[in-house]
Amino acid sequence: MSTTIDKKKINRMKLEIIGVEKNNLKTKKKTKDEMIKRVRKIIVEEIKKAY
Repeated sequence: MSTTIDKKKINRMKLEIIGVEKNNLKTKKKTKDEMIKRVRKIIVEEIKKAY
């Protein structure tokens, strides 16, 4: 079984996650658990996108 990694998807996810993290560092609106849920959501949404 081989797994291929789409580097564009990985970079897009990283940029979005970093942006969300930076914003939360400034605002402190989300708890640690809320941030974990948000990061998971970003990953799942990116995986579900069909190109």
